[in-house]
Amino acid sequence: MAGGAGSPALRALLAGPPATGTVVHAGPQAVYADLGGAVVGVVARGAVHVPCAVATTLTDLPDVAAGDEVTAGDGVLRVGPLGVAATRLVSFTVPRTPAAVLPDVTAELSTARDQLPAEALARLAAGDPAAVPALVGRGDGLTPVGDDVLAGWLVAAHAAGRDDAAVAAAVLAHLPRTTGLSAALLRHAVAGEAIAPFRAVLVRADAAAVAALLAVGHSSGAGMLLGAHLALSSSITHEALEGSTR
Repeated sequence: MAGGAGSPALRALLAGPPATGTVVHAGPQAVYADLGGAVVGVVARGAVHVPCAVATTLTDLPDVAAGDEVTAGDGVLRVGPLGVAATRLVSFTVPRTPAAVLPDVTAELSTARDQLPAEALARLAAGDPAAVPALVGRGDGLTPVGDDVLAGWLVAAHAAGRDDAAVAAAVLAHLPRTTGLSAALLRHAVAGEAIAPFRAVLVRADAAAVAALLAVGHSSGAGMLLGAHLALSSSITHEALEGSTR
């Protein structure tokens, strides 16, 4: 059995009643499974540690395939020949940062912005829940870029003390429109939880933290940072967003 780092909630889930599920994504760096409606995972040391996964120091994970069975119980998640437990607890909660100011890197966010409707982004900047249907599930991959933007907005708004209740409710209502993993991460975002590179940006907002976040996925980091800008930058307007996509 391998030990790893995980959230208190994930350790409690694995210590609960025995459960069986199936792998929904498999790769050498990350494996995710649907465990009775809850998405859980295990990641190797080169992968981004997300709130619903146990992070290990393994270089690569065992060779498993989508549809393979996984089990959980007695505090252990069993994926193929690998058993992992959350032996070290970590927090994904972003601290309250009401004075957070992000560096102006909007020009570097085109990989996310150009995939999404400018009107929806402008509505999100205003905190309008009508933006949500146009963004949830929009884009390719396990975490569509529209979801990444919403996650970034939710976490940044939560950290800044902005009223996020209407947008959060709309996101939760539209979760069936996206992937299981992305839905799980959006639930964590509603609770103010995020990956470490995004937390670092909100806490420090320096060039190194921004660069590390932008390196996450093809557009995931850019999407989260765009969402944070929409939540924190009152200068972003509908016209500016439209102009940036021309």
